[in-house]
Amino acid sequence: MADDLGLSGQYVRLRKPRLGDAEARFALGNDPEIVRMFGVVPESLPAYTIEAARRWGAELSAKPHAWIVEHQGRLLGEIRLDDLDSYDRRARLAIGLYDPGKLGKGYGRDAVRLVLTHAFQALDLHRISLRVVAYNLRTIHCYKACGFVEEGREREAAFVAGEWHDDVMMGLLSHEFRAAG
Repeated sequence: MADDLGLSGQYVRLRKPRLGDAEARFALGNDPEIVRMFGVVPESLPAYTIEAARRWGAELSAKPHAWIVEHQGRLLGEIRLDDLDSYDRRARLAIGLYDPGKLGKGYGRDAVRLVLTHAFQALDLHRISLRVVAYNLRTIHCYKACGFVEEGREREAAFVAGEWHDDVMMGLLSHEFRAAG
């Protein structure tokens, strides 16, 4: 359900970015395993700085369909609808949870379902798509639990730590989401 601050679910609250988020994001840092699940080699990243966290906050604030994911008032990450096309009524979903101690507890699934409900109801979108590196099995499981289906693979699209990996392309249509409701 939506309120004046954002979207609230069973476990998480989604709200618009605000001042102070950069400090909370900086405190979470770049956990090597989380970064790897994004398809990035952790050792290739420079040290995460407060300046980088401030840039992250400014970039997130500039996006019209982006939210901070909070659990019990604490920043866990972000979720966004990118490339929203109002004519074709579609967008791409992206989520990043940065607290390794909070993974696997249903927070991501709750956040994804909140955004899907908002996308298909309030924004009247028809289709949400995403891509995820094939070895990120936890996230793929989350997306499937939210109704996404694998539509294909972009073979050897991600070069991570000297190895090629497929990107899994997934999608969800509004009538599928309503039927699963």
